[in-house]
Amino acid sequence: MMSNSIPNTPLHTPVLLIIFNRAHTTQQVFDRIRQVKPSRLYVAADGPRPGVETDIAKCAETRRIVEQVDWDCEVKTLFQEKNLKCGVAPATAISWFFEHEETGIILEDDCVPSKSFFWFCQELLEKYKHDTRIMHISGNNYLNGWRRDNDYSYYFSNKVNAWGWATWRRAWQLFDFNLKAYPELKEKGYLKGLFLNKFEETYRLSKLEEAFASIPNGDIWDYQWEFTVYSNSGLCIVPEVNLVRNIGFGEDATHTFNTHDNKAQIKENEIAFPLRHPRFVVRDIESDTKNFNHLIKGKVSSKLKSILSFNL
Repeated sequence: MMSNSIPNTPLHTPVLLIIFNRAHTTQQVFDRIRQVKPSRLYVAADGPRPGVETDIAKCAETRRIVEQVDWDCEVKTLFQEKNLKCGVAPATAISWFFEHEETGIILEDDCVPSKSFFWFCQELLEKYKHDTRIMHISGNNYLNGWRRDNDYSYYFSNKVNAWGWATWRRAWQLFDFNLKAYPELKEKGYLKGLFLNKFEETYRLSKLEEAFASIPNGDIWDYQWEFTVYSNSGLCIVPEVNLVRNIGFGEDATHTFNTHDNKAQIKENEIAFPLRHPRFVVRDIESDTKNFNHLIKGKVSSKLKSILSFNL
């Protein structure tokens, strides 16, 4: 019998919370972490940006939220004095995290998970601990309830969604911020067979090209992680419902400025336990196709809404 209640087991999986200067969103993420009471919490904070005087007070206010830990918990912090930027800082934080832990859950300061997200990750981190085909456990599903298969609690994809996720040290140790293998794989055409069709290939490779060109700026890390999964023929786990809500859309965001983005409207849900595990490990092409079409449709729709609201 399935239930939306979380398992009656302690949360022993460590959690990394990556923060900067947004106390109002960080507080909401922390409040959810406080509800599930992980036994180990890591908090990494980037430093104030040079020339932005308001950052000093905002960063300090945000860091003080960690002092609210009021349960039995080992807390480790990595507070940067200087600003590393929004690519280098998270990548550095995750590498630091996995210097101490074999497995873990990663949340940024604008990603509010449901409570069941933590136990979803915990169970799958253990189940696939030694299966190197699996590199990433996502908390995101943007298909608005559409499911190819109701028999299982999750499916396998090759697409990284990193608004609340989990992984293993064994996978993260393959990460290369500088994408040193990208030029060779691009030149020899090894990446072309990874995509659903020519349209997706053009879209994904253009994003990787942008990421490669912007590496000196230090403001992107997730495309490098996506490339890590691609270049190792890795698979990502996608839950049957969306488990994490992004509350960071708006003017003070780093990348997610457009409040009309359809992803900004998707709430976090609880997933039913016990989890229904697939009896196979195969990429779900149909679900990936549906997700990509939804992604492109959403980008066009949000762009049109932005134009119309601006003209009004």
